[in-house]
Amino acid sequence: MAEFIQEDKYVGKQILIDSDRLVFNGRNDSIFSSRNLFVFKTDGEFHINSKNDAFLNASKVYIGPIENGQDVNIPAVRSRELKLLLEDLIGSLELFFQIQYPQTSGLMGPNPAINLGLTQTILKDLAKIKVRLDEIDSKNVFIK
Repeated sequence: MAEFIQEDKYVGKQILIDSDRLVFNGRNDSIFSSRNLFVFKTDGEFHINSKNDAFLNASKVYIGPIENGQDVNIPAVRSRELKLLLEDLIGSLELFFQIQYPQTSGLMGPNPAINLGLTQTILKDLAKIKVRLDEIDSKNVFIK
């Protein structure tokens, strides 16, 4: 990552505009570009407003504060892959509790009736989770 140098510490060619307010209005479009580093900096809030979609194209996107000079390193979850993994896990657990668990004498214990009731409860809970898997999809944020 390129190193940011504060405006008052930079040595070299630069343009510094100091004003109470700046407005750039491109009637058709506006392009701001930099070869190495592009920084928006504020001590207050930062807003990006669009009446339509907003796109952020980058090889990696980090959202969150920088802590101790380090980028936040918590990867986002890709819900499609997570749902497939959870479906496989739920399917395996359902298979185990429907077929294997009641048939395994070592796990039946002294009271198979209690274990059967527990199995039915676990299967109902797994069914509830399975039905809710689509709820993990964000309605507003999409990761490609």
